Amino acid sequence: MQISTAISDLVLAIAAAWAALSVQTSAKGNVSKKGGAYGLFLIALGAFFGVIFFLGGNWITPIYRPIVHIAGVVGVPWIGIAFFNAGLGKINPKTWNLLSLILLILAILDYLYSLGIYSTIIGGVSLVFVIVVCIRKYKGNQKTAALYGIAGALLFILSGLVIGTVGSIGPILKVDLFHYGLAAASYCLGYSLKRLG
Repeated sequence: MQISTAISDLVLAIAAAWAALSVQTSAKGNVSKKGGAYGLFLIALGAFFGVIFFLGGNWITPIYRPIVHIAGVVGVPWIGIAFFNAGLGKINPKTWNLLSLILLILAILDYLYSLGIYSTIIGGVSLVFVIVVCIRKYKGNQKTAALYGIAGALLFILSGLVIGTVGSIGPILKVDLFHYGLAAASYCLGYSLKRLG
């Protein structure tokens, strides 16, 4: 049982769920924006299962691990696709469905057979789309939303590539810092996507 990690996962779950609901209510038929909300919901779902897992619920591992994996390799790309749609090119529902099917197939293959650095690459490409769109949208009344998007993407990158989940920094577990970083990133991405999309 890791109480501090259960708490940090709960903070992540609440932040991601709030961000998802915020984006969902503003989607109004925009399938890509709804996809961004679904991506944030997946992150929230993985974190909610993480709370149970870190409170000693090891029985949830067969559900928890795949959900967290799918949140990373499908949920994060859905957020990237939503930002792409908001600033680089429109994605129609048929294309979104095809991209989602490909992402789901690759997620299953990666989970079963480990496709090397696939998860890092797909997450990185998705977050680059967020940053590029936000740089393009950084003007007029969209400056604040664009800054939130850039901050969210950078926090996501910092949490995953710099902080990580193994070890500690002084008395604080890195996995806890990872969760808090993702919570802030999810909030920022949700705030940005709601206003830019």
